[in-house]
Amino acid sequence: MLARLKVDLMMRHFRLAAFLVMAWATIVSAASLEEAEFAYDRGDYTQAARLYRPFAEQGVASAQFSLGVMYAKGQGVPQDYQAALRWFHKAAEQGDALAQNNLGLMYERGRGARQDLVLAHMWSSIAAAALNGDDGKAALKRRDYVASHMTAAQIEKAQEMARRCQETKFKECE
Repeated sequence: MLARLKVDLMMRHFRLAAFLVMAWATIVSAASLEEAEFAYDRGDYTQAARLYRPFAEQGVASAQFSLGVMYAKGQGVPQDYQAALRWFHKAAEQGDALAQNNLGLMYERGRGARQDLVLAHMWSSIAAAALNGDDGKAALKRRDYVASHMTAAQIEKAQEMARRCQETKFKECE
């Protein structure tokens, strides 16, 4: 009986230690992501890219979006529209509306991939449904502009793709 109590006590201590390590790691991670944002805000783009990258590779949508922006603009990394498109896709597939909005723009302009008005319309529609204020209005305006250069069949296809994308929580988008 005494041995069992010792084992129970050891397990409680082990779980507490594991909890504390996980909590500390979460706090350190949050601080590092915040450091990346501060570096970006002060214009230290090389440092920001270095700090964002591990988070982006771990699947943090905001870091993926930020790296996409940096690749699109050539901030702290060489300008690379294909890399920007890949990072925007990763964030968009997690529901990041700003990344979805940027995908609409990139497909509209043919940056990082061939110009595709159906995908531009689809991503702009999805972004417009999720964004508020000026960002939402800009996404609607982009969608309507793109639609003015599309056939009725293309618009219908884009609308169906947007519905499927949203219904599958961004798993079946293209």
